[in-house]
Amino acid sequence: MRIVLAVVLSYLLGGILFGELIALIFRVDVRKKGSGNPGATNVYRILGPLFGLIVLVGDTLKGVIGCLLGGWLGVPEIAPWCALAVIAGHNWPLQFKFKGGKGIATSFGTIIVLAPATLLVITPLWIITLLLSGYVSLSSIVAALGLPLSCLVLYPGNTDLFFYAVLACLLAISRHRANIQRIMNGTENKILRKKAKEDS
Repeated sequence: MRIVLAVVLSYLLGGILFGELIALIFRVDVRKKGSGNPGATNVYRILGPLFGLIVLVGDTLKGVIGCLLGGWLGVPEIAPWCALAVIAGHNWPLQFKFKGGKGIATSFGTIIVLAPATLLVITPLWIITLLLSGYVSLSSIVAALGLPLSCLVLYPGNTDLFFYAVLACLLAISRHRANIQRIMNGTENKILRKKAKEDS
């Protein structure tokens, strides 16, 4: 029962979209502006860096808390499953008719708790890709690809962690399908542009 409760609570926690909360305060419909995505990048483009940062921190904290819920309920071994649940909750929130974000910041929060050593690999990958390409979406995809490989090397023998990393990677790439197509077509917008069709 505690296992089910931890997973369900993690999913519902993921469905608290900070981009939507900020938009509600300022009476701005982020679904109809910029990318239409309630993530930090789109909020940054619409309302500026301060509010983009608030959304980033909030969505990241969801991932952190989601991973810790199992431990608080006495079942710390299910942290990887709670991590996937909180990411799924962000991507497909019950509270918003299953229309959510792309889960990158929330995934980052889960990584902080479950596999912090991998940040030494995937953070430079994200930064270098962004500097070279200007695409937040591509940077997120490259970092996602680096996660399972990093877990395999840095946490050898941890099957549950590797399985979590593979699924988190696949979720991230799946949520960026449209971005990948636009990158291939040369129509994806870069982070420094004020107007964008899609974010990461």
